[in-house]
Amino acid sequence: MKILQTRYLIFFLVMLIIPGTVSYFGGWDRNIDYLFVLKAFSIAFFITVLYYLLVKNFSERGR
Repeated sequence: MKILQTRYLIFFLVMLIIPGTVSYFGGWDRNIDYLFVLKAFSIAFFITVLYYLLVKNFSERGR
C-alpha cells in the first residue's frame, strides 16, 4: 500500500501531536483520557487520508 510510505507516516504522527496539543493548551480539553486519545487518532487518520488522496489526485492529474 502506498499510504504506508514514510512521508505519510510522519504526517500522521505530526497530525497526531499538533491538534491534541492545541486542544489541550487552548483549554478545550483538559482531561487526557481515552476519548482525548480516540479523538486525536481519528483526526490524524482523517487528515492523513485526505492528504494521501490529494497527493494521489494531483500526481494523476499531472500526467
